[in-house]
Amino acid sequence: MSRLGRFSPLPSELRRRRDLSAQERVVGPQWRDDCPVDVGRKVLAVLQETTNAAERVLLRADRHRRIGTADGSFEVEAAEVLAGDGNDDERLDVVAAVLYAMTALAEDDDQPVQVEVDWNEEWVPPTYDAGAFVTTVDDILLGSRLDWTWDAGRFQQRGNHVLHAEVVKPASTFLALNPKFARASAGFEAALTRLSENQPAVAITDAATAVQEFFRALGVEGGSISDQLNAAARAGIISQADRKLLKPIIEWVNADRSSRGNAHQFRDDDATKADAWLAIHVAAALIVRLANEEPRNIERMHEERERAKAQRAEAEEAERVRREREAEQQATAQRWAPPSRYDDEVPF
Repeated sequence: MSRLGRFSPLPSELRRRRDLSAQERVVGPQWRDDCPVDVGRKVLAVLQETTNAAERVLLRADRHRRIGTADGSFEVEAAEVLAGDGNDDERLDVVAAVLYAMTALAEDDDQPVQVEVDWNEEWVPPTYDAGAFVTTVDDILLGSRLDWTWDAGRFQQRGNHVLHAEVVKPASTFLALNPKFARASAGFEAALTRLSENQPAVAITDAATAVQEFFRALGVEGGSISDQLNAAARAGIISQADRKLLKPIIEWVNADRSSRGNAHQFRDDDATKADAWLAIHVAAALIVRLANEEPRNIERMHEERERAKAQRAEAEEAERVRREREAEQQATAQRWAPPSRYDDEVPF
């Protein structure tokens, strides 16, 4: 069983992720640069389940905050910020500090911790399941589309990863920009969602589906991605060099799936998260390559569309306020208008 199995998403969370996936089919993924309250509360709950020295972790996290935050100070303690106090930016700092504290203490803390056992206080060795904590928190962050992750001992923006910044984000953005790629976009976002649910096998299948639907949107049919690659090369959509480069990797993604489960998907115990990330990166790289746009240009296109949408919303709100004010002024004018000199006359 995977480490995440202890904290697998329950029906309400699965429904939330399903709704998020449906929303992303329309507007694309919205990566967050902060940490909302619901994520902070989950991180606190996971911490309390993976160590018997949670207060020690939180205390060390607060000491880290005095050194590592932008201004070197804070007013609310880490536990309270995770529980809902403070703001979303501060909460992201706390999540990072707690990850650093947990992994550090797991390596060097051997001081006994006082716990309650059968109504008595006892001193026992500290326990830190840092692996389960990091894995679960990373899945929570991805499931809520936070643009931050724990990688190689550091908490860093996903955008700091070349593959994420230059491949995954531009691919998801490009697909969301054009309605004709709606089915491909749905498959790609489903792959991210399934990965966040610790279903790497399904994520691989969804990544392959995204590539197939992307080719279909370009008018390239075929029974498999390999067939579509050949057809795309014949149609001049990709070069023969592209085909030769991509074919071995695509064959891995498309995979001889029957040997790993059935004809349509892998078994979860046969695929790892690293396998799934590779499949997603390959799918994203192919999409960006065929977009014929620089990744930064794709992001600028998205930013311009969002800016235009915001401007339209502001204009609509300004027009609504203007109409309400005009209606209110007319109503006031009518209330205070002088009475007509004919108002008291008998009509006959």
